[in-house]
Amino acid sequence: MPEDVTVPRRTTREVGRVEGNLLVEDATVKAEEPGGVIQVSGITECRDDCFFESSLTTSELRGRGGDIVVEGDLKAEDSIKIKRGRLNVRGNLTTKKMEVDRSVEVSGDMAVDLARVGGSLKVRGNSKASRVDVGGSFKTESDAEVDEIDVGGSVSVGGATKSVSIDVGGTFRGEGPVEAENIDVGGSVKIESEALVEDIDVGGSVRLSGGAVRGKIRVGGTLRSSEPLEFSHIRVGGSVTIAGGKGGDIDVGGTFRSEGDLTFETIDVGGTVRIEGNASGRSIEVGGTVKVRDDLELSEELKVGGTADVGGKLTARAVRVGGKVVAEKVEAVEEIKTNTLRTRAGAMAQRIELGRRGEAEGPLIARTVLIKERCRVEDIHAETVTLRRDSRARNVYAARIDIESGCRISGEVKYTESLNAERDVSFASEPEKVEKLPEPPLM
Repeated sequence: MPEDVTVPRRTTREVGRVEGNLLVEDATVKAEEPGGVIQVSGITECRDDCFFESSLTTSELRGRGGDIVVEGDLKAEDSIKIKRGRLNVRGNLTTKKMEVDRSVEVSGDMAVDLARVGGSLKVRGNSKASRVDVGGSFKTESDAEVDEIDVGGSVSVGGATKSVSIDVGGTFRGEGPVEAENIDVGGSVKIESEALVEDIDVGGSVRLSGGAVRGKIRVGGTLRSSEPLEFSHIRVGGSVTIAGGKGGDIDVGGTFRSEGDLTFETIDVGGTVRIEGNASGRSIEVGGTVKVRDDLELSEELKVGGTADVGGKLTARAVRVGGKVVAEKVEAVEEIKTNTLRTRAGAMAQRIELGRRGEAEGPLIARTVLIKERCRVEDIHAETVTLRRDSRARNVYAARIDIESGCRISGEVKYTESLNAERDVSFASEPEKVEKLPEPPLM
């Protein structure tokens, strides 16, 4: 017959194997032999504060109204349930289900199916669980392999993190590599090693050390990555700084900066874009300015409200910039439309249009060139050229040329079909109709 054992209040008792239940009331229990294990075939029930000076193995551990301390390992075959109390295990903890109202501290490793803690959970060793549900904070100083992490406050993992879902109300920090399907955090995320994640959704800020995010990165505040990042979709309300990378769409409310080469699909930024290297993608739309240190290659459109400054070659299907374009050279399949166009080797497109009071440095080569009022340009090579009133040009070579009043041409004018010049147009030399126009410079 199973025999229950009771340890009375404020006593110390040596226990070996209990073939029944063990009841401890505000007392101390230790194994009969040094280094031994207290073995309970039934339930171990604690009332008020209870101290186990040895390792404990039991079917269930229950506590009420106090703290439970286990000096060695704790193994509960079925469950641990402590109401209005704390659990401190100075060895390893193993159980299927753990429910503790206040806090749990484990000096060794923790292996559970479900851990539910009202306050804080701290593990100095490795943590392995199907689900960890903590109201306050969860900290593990080594690796964490937890399918579902659901924490109201903060999570800190000192080693590698492997999870399916990480849902944290406050902050998440991973010092080692992080592998997860979903990270959903209300405050901030900091991953100090490589990340391999499907989706990241964070209300505040994210700091990464490179890796790959295969799905979406959604951040309310700021995103930083100190190493190159692979991504599918970045959507950030504030600012983004990454060390280069390769990915899909970038949608940022404030500023975007890449400190290395960048390959992307689209960039849509409200403020400024700066890329310290080469950039290639489908399209860029920016409210403020774009600066690329080397080459910028787009298969579709560059649309900028302010200035586009490219240290190397700019190529796109269309370039539409409200303020100024600066580049070594610009090539567009369809159109270049801006106010000021400064190149060292020239600009080429089907159509080039400069806005009022605009300027162009470098040759303009196109089928159609429209220079609006009071512009200053250098050489033009085209089929059709229109110079609106009070503009200045150096050399104009085209099949058909229309020049409005007040324009000044300081070099040559050569045409093959027609020249229409209004009154008060100044030519440095007499316009000449020719059979063949001079070849435009090589770009």
